[in-house]
Amino acid sequence: MQELTQNKAERNIIIVGVGLIGGSIAAAIRQRFPDCNVMGIGRNRERLESARKAGLLTSWSDEITADTIPTGSLAVVCLPVNQIADTVNQLLNAGCELVTDAGSVKASIIAALEDQPGLRYVGSHPIAGSEHSGFEHADANLFAGRLCVVTTSSPQLANHENVQRVVSFWKSLNAAVHLMSPEEHDRVLALTSHLPHILASVAAGCVEPDLLNFTGTGYRDTTRIAAGSASLWATILLGNAKHCLEAIDAAEEILHQFRTALETGNAKQLESLWESAAEKRRLLNRDKTDRG
Repeated sequence: MQELTQNKAERNIIIVGVGLIGGSIAAAIRQRFPDCNVMGIGRNRERLESARKAGLLTSWSDEITADTIPTGSLAVVCLPVNQIADTVNQLLNAGCELVTDAGSVKASIIAALEDQPGLRYVGSHPIAGSEHSGFEHADANLFAGRLCVVTTSSPQLANHENVQRVVSFWKSLNAAVHLMSPEEHDRVLALTSHLPHILASVAAGCVEPDLLNFTGTGYRDTTRIAAGSASLWATILLGNAKHCLEAIDAAEEILHQFRTALETGNAKQLESLWESAAEKRRLLNRDKTDRG
């Protein structure tokens, strides 16, 4: 069998929550490492069996117990962020060797797990996804070339065996891995992910249904991510409320500058605000070109 990580040949991967992200992880593993056992865990037995029949899982269970967790397993929790900490505790108490997750909030999860001894949970966040949900939209290449953040509470833990095992796991799915602290992750993601989703929702909410025939690509591109799960995003935003409020403050300041420029008829200021943002967006395009 091929090695799934640099230091350990993963034989048993557990995915809790076989939706878009969990299903894509399963698809990537099954495509690249067909000898690896991939167990799905969830509440809906029919959905789990459908995922198995689709070739994403080799087995499934609707329970987390010592009897259902294979020895030496690495588990990936792909649930809403407000359910991750409790599920991690269940997995660790059932004897799972190492647990990571795919949640877009990290500090609150770490805080809820501070009583767990040892470094058997290592936080992750693959920055990939879409507005779709469900394993039916799983993509084996969803993480290829995408950034995955792996969190450590201190730089000294970066070389810890379990941290490196999680790093190697994501690299085996062709993701690019970046290490950072949970608090820094949440501050950055509030600006780069959570605020854009808020603004997309705001833009979508400003247009009444009878005006939708007048929308073009600008509206559609800007509001695409507003079609995501409302319950999922409510838990993400509440889980990172402190940094999301800071991000909203930053957005309000720029909106205020646009308002002032419009009220005073200051074309030069409008152009300056627009060009400043446009240059940042062009940097993103250049970065993608540099990375191929």
